[in-house]
Amino acid sequence: MDSSRRVWGIIEDMYYIQNDLTKKRISEILAIVAIVLLSIDTVGTFIAQGGDRFLPLTDQQSGVLLGISSIILFFLSFGFGFGQKARVTTVLLIAGGAILAVSKLIEPTMRLNLYLAVALPYLYISLIAIGFILIGLGLLRVVRRQ
Repeated sequence: MDSSRRVWGIIEDMYYIQNDLTKKRISEILAIVAIVLLSIDTVGTFIAQGGDRFLPLTDQQSGVLLGISSIILFFLSFGFGFGQKARVTTVLLIAGGAILAVSKLIEPTMRLNLYLAVALPYLYISLIAIGFILIGLGLLRVVRRQ
């Protein structure tokens, strides 16, 4: 009876270890996909300044399809990685937040995405705030040593 409890305990421990590794990998993959989408959106916006686009999307379409989905993926990666030690997720949360906040602060000064800044100022300010929230979530993971 005692040996069967030990075996069951080992199997249970292996299940929890495997579950933690799966959550860590999912968190890292979501963060990587999010930073790629955000980078494509940001680079596309800055390249569009010269009139040439490498994506067949307007700034508004790119922001909705790539920008918003990347923000959702960042929050999902934080959720899946909560309590997991995943440095990739931590670094990409901080980098993604910085890219989002800084690009939204710089774009109007370069006369890019003016529609967003002028016609939808609450959305524009919300995107800057979300960038800083992502930085804060990354720093929270640093403080908690995740």
